[in-house]
Amino acid sequence: MRGKENFLALILLLVHCVLLSQAVISIDNGGYMGIVVAIHRNVPEDEQLISNIKELFTEASSYLNTTTKGQVYFKDIIIAVPSTWSSKPDYEIVQKNYFPTADIRVDHPNPYHENNPYTLQPGGCGEPGQYIHLTPTFVKELHTKTLEKYGNAERHLVHEWAHLRYGVFDEYGLPGDPNYPAFYQENDKIVPTSCKQGITGWIESSDGGPCSITIDGTVNEDCRFIPDLSNEDAKASVMYLPYIPSITGFCDNTDNQLHNSLAPTKHNNLCHNQPTWTVIKKHPDFSRRFKRSVGFTSTTPNFRTVQSQPGSEGRYVLVLDVSRSMSLYNRQPIKLLHRAATRFVEDVISEGSQLGIVSFSTNTTILHNLTQVNSATRMKLRNSLPVNNDLGDTAIGKGLEEGLKVLKSRGETAEGGLIILITDGEENVEPYVSQILPKLQQEKITVNAIAFGNKATRKLEDLTKLTGGKGFFFADIQGNQPTNALDSAFMDSVTSQADLEFRPVQITDTIIRLISSKTIKKITLDKELGRSTIFTFTSEDVKYINIILVSPNGKIYDVNSPEYTKDDRIKMRVEIKIPDAETGQWMVTILWSKSIPGAVSFSLTSEPKDPRIQPVRVRSWLSVVQLTYPSHAKVYAEIKKGYNAVVGATVKATVDRPMGSPVDVLLRDNGAGPDVTKNDGIYSGYFTQFNGNGRYAVVANVINDGNAKIRRGSQSSSLIPIPKFKNLADREKKNASASFTRDEFVVSKKPPGPPEVDEEPIEVFERTSNAGALRLDNHSSNDVDIIPPGRVTDLVIISSEQKDEQKLITLRWTSPGDDLDVGNASFVDLRASCFVEDIMKRFHEVDSFNESHVIKGSLVPLPPGEEQEITVEVPDAIWNAKPNSTINYTRIDVYFSLRIVDERNNLGDLSNIVAGHFRKIAFVLVEEEKSPKWWVYAFGIGAATLLIIVVIVVSCRNKGKRNACTNTSLTSSA
Repeated sequence: MRGKENFLALILLLVHCVLLSQAVISIDNGGYMGIVVAIHRNVPEDEQLISNIKELFTEASSYLNTTTKGQVYFKDIIIAVPSTWSSKPDYEIVQKNYFPTADIRVDHPNPYHENNPYTLQPGGCGEPGQYIHLTPTFVKELHTKTLEKYGNAERHLVHEWAHLRYGVFDEYGLPGDPNYPAFYQENDKIVPTSCKQGITGWIESSDGGPCSITIDGTVNEDCRFIPDLSNEDAKASVMYLPYIPSITGFCDNTDNQLHNSLAPTKHNNLCHNQPTWTVIKKHPDFSRRFKRSVGFTSTTPNFRTVQSQPGSEGRYVLVLDVSRSMSLYNRQPIKLLHRAATRFVEDVISEGSQLGIVSFSTNTTILHNLTQVNSATRMKLRNSLPVNNDLGDTAIGKGLEEGLKVLKSRGETAEGGLIILITDGEENVEPYVSQILPKLQQEKITVNAIAFGNKATRKLEDLTKLTGGKGFFFADIQGNQPTNALDSAFMDSVTSQADLEFRPVQITDTIIRLISSKTIKKITLDKELGRSTIFTFTSEDVKYINIILVSPNGKIYDVNSPEYTKDDRIKMRVEIKIPDAETGQWMVTILWSKSIPGAVSFSLTSEPKDPRIQPVRVRSWLSVVQLTYPSHAKVYAEIKKGYNAVVGATVKATVDRPMGSPVDVLLRDNGAGPDVTKNDGIYSGYFTQFNGNGRYAVVANVINDGNAKIRRGSQSSSLIPIPKFKNLADREKKNASASFTRDEFVVSKKPPGPPEVDEEPIEVFERTSNAGALRLDNHSSNDVDIIPPGRVTDLVIISSEQKDEQKLITLRWTSPGDDLDVGNASFVDLRASCFVEDIMKRFHEVDSFNESHVIKGSLVPLPPGEEQEITVEVPDAIWNAKPNSTINYTRIDVYFSLRIVDERNNLGDLSNIVAGHFRKIAFVLVEEEKSPKWWVYAFGIGAATLLIIVVIVVSCRNKGKRNACTNTSLTSSA
């Protein structure tokens, strides 16, 4: 168990690191600074949006301060106006497109949510979200339709901020959702799902009639709970329904805001039934380091309105290491760097961009000041690239400082500039990275870093993380294997700041083994693509390679075509660039003239024909960029077409490790394990197969072989508008209630079917996305398995059935793995109790199920990702009732949970808790018409007393913790 404790401690450290990675937002004396609210370029110009954003954040700052007990507020906010709007004297001109990385984005609606604000929140409990989406309609109509539909908008903004910053989840249910239902059963009552018990209101169907319910107690999906907005006792929670006026905080353990750990909410599931305030208080923002000083009163933010310059394509500075270590392996590192940088300058960076070049070793050299890239300047920039290294040391800090000077060399602010740093060594000359980092942060400069080999300094992860950049890893500095890793890192860097609609799409980036004189590969170009299509083949042996392309209509591109260029001296590549390529299936033939096997890197990129008709795009990233063994990382890949989710694709992340062969990680969009939302177009997976200290490069590969579909919109953490009564007259006849009896529902014999989903097939496609790199420290070669199985998060009850004396329950869940979601585990530890506290606090003490209880299925876990279903009989030790003279039937709750165990007895975390509902037999003594004699009373009293004692001894011997089970719960025995 010692290993398990160490593992959990490291997971907490990992979460802490993930939280700190959202460092472009800082906090000073309780005030958040650096928050960016950006308006999309396609939003029509309207100055009312700017004034309403200011008003919204001013009110939200005060409400955030109230809900966090005076600890935090919004201090400094940047409002980024698009370059498509007219310039104004009060707009500060900047050389940066803020929208792609903004914290709050004002854009046209996601079809799934329409005008409802939502937060893209793919991570787990305590992990930050990615951005908040507000629509122009929501912001513009702040005092009219927005107020009428949602109530005070600032409350909803704080709700979404808690998603984004603190990693907490919604505390309401969703109609038709089997995991997070809008209603649940408790003590023979139907209760609206909420954080706090006792919130009163009314129920009605969407057409104004009575709600319907099935025989087993499932409430129909069109039933709505309408809270009593005048109830002053509803104090919590912001993550429930913030439009309730009396809500002034988050659920905690106090009387007014007492957390309901029983409710089947997403927050309870993913945060192990902790109150939201408990989770929030663990965030670094609420640590002593950031504690707000006494005496501060104002919560009004400062606003800065900026506008990107029209036609600006971004400003970049290459900061290149030419120290002595770059001469290793027959000077191969500097050769590889020069070739990749040449391809970047000549082929990748877009027209209109500004580029500067700096080299460093012991000292620094400005090889080229900031210059606008065009056909005339590309050659000058290329010729300035370093060809040789020197025998100097490694002054990374000096290189970064010089890069900062280059960004300011034209008399402009450096804000919005991107430094692309490439280094292979440990810094050993002052100023160090840690000394320059505050300057970079103050100037709002982003740094992307490419670790060139496994000995590059460990400071790179902090550097990229704290400037909002991204890290990459290029392992093969000896040049033994063909790879486009450097090209991919360059491409990702320069496209990350462009509007999504105009970015090129990376269709493939793969290595093709050449084992014969002719190799054929077929690849599909989507119908939305075709503009500026580039086929690139890179190899150290490119002089032995010739390429023949055949288009879908049979047109041939070869060495004789004007689109075909070959460079076997510097770039070491064949490139076929087609301005307007046909769509459909292309055939690539690679002719190999060398007598021994070889290899070539093949990449294909293309741009949309029409920015208004977007192709499928893939974006991938890592949950953490530095960690300590034993631990894990989560890999994500978002696959969308605009805001529409692509579901059913096959997604694998290939991980290059410090030693040995790469490994593949299967990413799933099934709402289980690391994936928090099913079918939202975000695919997730754990990586645990570490084999040494150093860096791990991760690339996501996506294939649609015909099974993928486009789903209308994409689900995220979204607020719920205020429900309106359809039948106000009927409502006035009833008192508001916090729970409802079955008599208040119409019984429906037909169970509700699955909700309708708006999906359509999608054509075959391929995609590649560079997720970046992470670094592992403190790896141990000890082969002992200390990583536990993954947690089940989607346990549901399919059915409950009673046949005479037999009580059956059928459960379903997605099986995790032996090490989180990798490998096969050994055993399912399934337990049940009539007391939910037993499950949450004393799981190991309550009754467990074994194979003798299994009617269908098995307690042996299925392979990871497969749905497992099991039917078990509830044993008498849990279900304990005996017949007597008169029978009354009532309902009773039995709570189930499970954990997965591996072969070394590592225990996975407890799953979510589900409740089964059965009929219970209660016994009532019947009074005779004639009064019995005294000895009948005595005998009856004695028998009843004896029966009570027997029941107490047999049924409630859980270490003496209870006296008896109530008439609405089953006995739990140890």
